Amino acid sequence: MLLLWALGYAAACAASPFARCRRCEGVGKTIKPNGRVKRWCRHCKGTGLRLRTGRRAYNYLRRLRRQGTRPTRVRTTPPRPFGK
Repeated sequence: MLLLWALGYAAACAASPFARCRRCEGVGKTIKPNGRVKRWCRHCKGTGLRLRTGRRAYNYLRRLRRQGTRPTRVRTTPPRPFGK
């Protein structure tokens, strides 16, 4: 059951990496009780979207692997003989 949930969440993160901001509920701004705008949401910077936790973890692991592996170097010219 847990594996099925994890696969479903991974598919959701791949298909839609962004979700509605929890703080402003996807509006992008904080609203006063009288209906006027108080200020832009600081958490989503006014977009109303946030990056899903699973997508954030995937991006971190991908970046970590990219930084930890050496790029393969392809020589285009043959090495020069020593002393010339």
